[in-house]
Amino acid sequence: MKRAQFIAGLSIGAIALAFPAMSDAPKAPPMEPVKVPYEKNCEDMQITVYFSNKDASLSSYSMRALNTAGDQLAGCTISDIQATIVSADADSTGPTARLSEDRAAVVLDALTARGIRPQDIRTDFVPVSETRLSDTMAMPMARRVDLTVKAKTGYGL
Repeated sequence: MKRAQFIAGLSIGAIALAFPAMSDAPKAPPMEPVKVPYEKNCEDMQITVYFSNKDASLSSYSMRALNTAGDQLAGCTISDIQATIVSADADSTGPTARLSEDRAAVVLDALTARGIRPQDIRTDFVPVSETRLSDTMAMPMARRVDLTVKAKTGYGL
């Protein structure tokens, strides 16, 4: 009797395993990569690049932002780039005076390496005394280069 109940229990368990699980869990992702069509648009864009304290090198996140911008602007005519540099950690004199200039140069060189060569580049340096209190309280926000890129459809040469 016990043997018959045991075999019946195993057969019911095997039948239950044969049916797919009923749960609210999402389905597994597809095994093949999904192709998402890329839509090109030549519109003006804003790019903000943040920097570490007392540093003028690009982080991996900054590189990704510049790569994405380069991909979106590929083949567009870039007429103007306005760069506003906010460096609350740079002094007006001494060795950190060049920090703002170095940050702007690194960002503009990275754009040039990606084929974004504007006809006109203008830079504005925001002195420490003019930064907003909210920027200086959150220091990473006060170490940035804000770019306004003006683009239109055409051939970027």
